[in-house]
Amino acid sequence: TIERGLVEGDWKAVTVLAGSIIEALLLDKLSSLQLTDVQAVEAKLRKAGTLKSKGTPLEKWDLHAFTEVAAACPAAKQCIKVATATQVRLAKDFRNLIHPGRSIRLATRCDRGTALAATAALEMVVRDLRS
Repeated sequence: TIERGLVEGDWKAVTVLAGSIIEALLLDKLSSLQLTDVQAVEAKLRKAGTLKSKGTPLEKWDLHAFTEVAAACPAAKQCIKVATATQVRLAKDFRNLIHPGRSIRLATRCDRGTALAATAALEMVVRDLRS
């Protein structure tokens, strides 16, 4: 669907779908780790002011929380690389353009660039999770 959307110019659909898939992949990855390990990383990020308290269950988290925790996991359990987290943060901002009010307030809309950025983030997450 994403590949077809890129060809057909369905920029908003590609942007939003890629962000949703990233969120699902990171949820799956973090769910496969020991909950205490995930909670320890989350607590560290909250203390540093990087993350507002999300608590559990993980199903209530948003893309921001998944990204920050996945990027901050210890090296032995690292989920995504720093560069990947940076790209996902960009995709998150574009993904939020699904909300018409936000798009109007920011005077921004999805375009080929947002679709490609979100797709790049998805590709990078897949690569990192396969490593």
